[in-house]
Amino acid sequence: MTGLLGVAVALAVGAWIGLAAGRRRASAPVVDPDVPAQAGRPELAWVVRANRALGLWVRGPGQEQEEVTTPALGETARFPIAARLAGLGGGSARSGVERLDEGPLAYVATDDIQAAILLPPEAPTDRALEDLGRLVAMIRTGTALRLSDADPGRVESVGSVAIRLALDLESLLDAEVAVAVQQPRGVKVLGVSLRADTQLNRQVALPGSAVDLACRGEVTRPALAYEPMGVPSSDRRHRERKAYVVPVTGPSGVHAAAVIWTPNGAEPGGPQAAELARRVERAGHLFERAFRERGLVDQAVRDPLTGLVNRRGLEAAMRDVSAESGCLICLDLDHFKSLNDELGHPAGDAALGFVARVVRDTVRDQDTAARIGGEEFAVWLPGTGLAEAAKVAERIRTRLAGRAWGWQGRPWPITGSLGVAGWPESSRNRDNLVALADRALYRAKETGRNRVEVWGESA
Repeated sequence: MTGLLGVAVALAVGAWIGLAAGRRRASAPVVDPDVPAQAGRPELAWVVRANRALGLWVRGPGQEQEEVTTPALGETARFPIAARLAGLGGGSARSGVERLDEGPLAYVATDDIQAAILLPPEAPTDRALEDLGRLVAMIRTGTALRLSDADPGRVESVGSVAIRLALDLESLLDAEVAVAVQQPRGVKVLGVSLRADTQLNRQVALPGSAVDLACRGEVTRPALAYEPMGVPSSDRRHRERKAYVVPVTGPSGVHAAAVIWTPNGAEPGGPQAAELARRVERAGHLFERAFRERGLVDQAVRDPLTGLVNRRGLEAAMRDVSAESGCLICLDLDHFKSLNDELGHPAGDAALGFVARVVRDTVRDQDTAARIGGEEFAVWLPGTGLAEAAKVAERIRTRLAGRAWGWQGRPWPITGSLGVAGWPESSRNRDNLVALADRALYRAKETGRNRVEVWGESA
């Protein structure tokens, strides 16, 4: 994560939605998202399905407005919402939620692109706003849908390659496809095709499962397997037939695995098998470039000692336009100078690594954990309220205090003081969160250390 344009693109295309770079339709189609779209931009129907939305509207630069609506949305509601989207343009990047009679309307808008999605009355809006933000970013960058459309000179994100490979193989084999990729916290699904179970997205494969073994290079040939992720699928169709698990190998080794549920549950054969092999080989090269680029990006935004992002990476995460709210936790270790003085700097580095692991293991995948100074850490929790963030901070505090740590046989207690600030609860301006969380942190220091203080509670 970084403020650089290249990384902004990487963050955008890392989501599980993709856009075609080719010509866009001049009309405004209405599509039932339960039926896979065969023309135009089927990804719009995909986003509607994923969020169980009533409708989605997109207006791009110089393009007619496009929409996908479900039969549950009446004509009387459709047209006013479509007209409202046109009024979002002409300003700086912003996002938000309007409460309509039909349900919450989440929107993300820039000066030239606007997107809005209408959700059922009680549906959460965080995920929808995240999808819309990345959708808008992808329109701006012109991300290709099919692997064959890729610009050979462009290096895209790992997630983008996974998405497009899933869509590519679905088109080739008339199959449901998921693409899993080796990640720091295990093998995770980053790409799901239109027809596949959307709940597969972001699912982590269990160690020893067919997908896990394929992504780790322990199985190098395609194989058939029931429950390839190691857990029962929520889709009964997947439980009743085998999946074809295909390792995706780049020049330096295995990077991913394509999980394919063919209509008859059999392996592809003949010309289809040959074309499948060709496309998987091409994807392997694209994954190779994506992983290599991610390594270069990480050098700029990642702390080499702890593996967490640095201050620059934290700032980039907090600028994500898709977030409509969020909280920041700041953590400072208690009496860290004494540890360094008595045990030495190698012990201090080991202690920082210990703290980083505790923090990383406590937060969610969508949260951003950072080391922002010597013994200072921070966590950005998008879409999280102040009360829930305070609970996360308390879990971090208790886990630090409750886990034994020592150096060369000498036990040493490690505790931390934490401050929490929320947007918009503590401040209506996201840019103020760092200063407010810092103030809460120092209040925790002044009132005894090894505490959590929340800015906004008796502040």
